[in-house]
Amino acid sequence: MVELNDNVRLVLLVGAAALLVFELLNMPGMIGNGEKLFLIDLITDSGMDHFRPDTGFSTQDIVAVLLIVVMGALYWISQEDDLDWEALLGDDDDEE
Repeated sequence: MVELNDNVRLVLLVGAAALLVFELLNMPGMIGNGEKLFLIDLITDSGMDHFRPDTGFSTQDIVAVLLIVVMGALYWISQEDDLDWEALLGDDDDEE
């Protein structure tokens, strides 16, 4: 079991959700007025335009979906174990 801080778990959840929304809006070209935004070309100097009319499923989408799955799996695996409610609430069997 992986134990992560609550802040790290929140970053994983919000990051996965934001990446999912970005991919769902970017695949059909809704972010770039019918053109798809390629983040690798935006970050690096590849010589290609970062907005291209190439909508659909690309290598960037495969990497993004893998990141979403890994972040979601880490969030799910790092959840705390079930609490022992009887120990937390005290022993109710003590009747005087």
